[in-house]
Amino acid sequence: MDAMFRKEISHVSIVFNQIKDGVYITDPDRRILFWNKAAEEITGYSQEEVLGKKCADNLLVHTDLAGNKLCSTDLCPLHKAISYEKATTEPLIVKALHKNGSRVMVEVSLAALHSASGELIGGIEIFRDVSEKIELEEQKARFFSSLSHELKTPLSNMQGYLKLLLDGDAGEINDLQEEFLTTIYKEEQKLARYIEELLDMGQFEGTDYSYQQNMLDLTALLESLANSFSAEALNKELDFNSNIEPDLALFGDRERLSQAFSNIIGNAIKYTEQGSVSLKAVFSEADDEIGITVQDSGIGIPEKDRKSIFEMFYRVDDKDVRSKGGTGVGLYITERVISRHGGRIELESIPGEGTTFTVYLPGLKKTQEQ
Repeated sequence: MDAMFRKEISHVSIVFNQIKDGVYITDPDRRILFWNKAAEEITGYSQEEVLGKKCADNLLVHTDLAGNKLCSTDLCPLHKAISYEKATTEPLIVKALHKNGSRVMVEVSLAALHSASGELIGGIEIFRDVSEKIELEEQKARFFSSLSHELKTPLSNMQGYLKLLLDGDAGEINDLQEEFLTTIYKEEQKLARYIEELLDMGQFEGTDYSYQQNMLDLTALLESLANSFSAEALNKELDFNSNIEPDLALFGDRERLSQAFSNIIGNAIKYTEQGSVSLKAVFSEADDEIGITVQDSGIGIPEKDRKSIFEMFYRVDDKDVRSKGGTGVGLYITERVISRHGGRIELESIPGEGTTFTVYLPGLKKTQEQ
């Protein structure tokens, strides 16, 4: 089979050598059988230097963006693609080693390769240098960070002075003045929330590739969020229940996932005036994925709006929704974060009875052998 596979590779090498993306093909043990010209240009390694070697033999030595080693571990993208015999669902951003010792930011897509009879015969990785693109994204992130400071500081000062006026620290005010100042204070708070959401979106867009992915304790993250939001639910006299399976873990960005789940849980409480909100997380061994469910007894989402709910700036055209404020970017960011982690979101809702969001993410039980 190996000889036949090598012959098939030789037939497509002409095509692979003409494309601008790096391409390499391995056998099931990840020994390199083919290495195209673009791979040579991106990494500095010639085909003669890599053929017959494993991709982890001090060649690419992929790390995540936080610097964690991926090669020769169960987190290796190619190892996972071959082991599960399927392609990656989303391109991954990793750091590949250049022959000169520097690191190259590459976007990789991977898949297992099968013979006509369905037998696993190897794997393929396609990668492109995205260093310049990521540098532009980082510049956007720095811009939004600066903009955030410049906008939030004067708003915070305005809020502080308005509070002093309302508290009478600058002298007694009459009822009409108090009414006007209270209206200004509330509108300023609303404006501050809108700017915060827009800056969140802008900063998110500016750092789409800057994920700090590590093996993280999802149980601890969700329990922390449950503790935070239970007080908010209590203030609205809502029942808040959580049932989070222990030892849940996944490879991801803690801050981004926290933001995504905060958006879902926060919305559940925001749009529920009576009844309950629940958070549940369980691991499915059959699918090697974690299901996180947030259920509420709130106003629900009309069927006509469910396909659009994750679009940027989309808001349900309903007076109860409009009265709550917001810009409609929270669920847009949430869907992007979950998708970036190779997951998906499912939505069920009955207007007037409640909504259930279920997030599925590839993960594991920490007690499992990895």
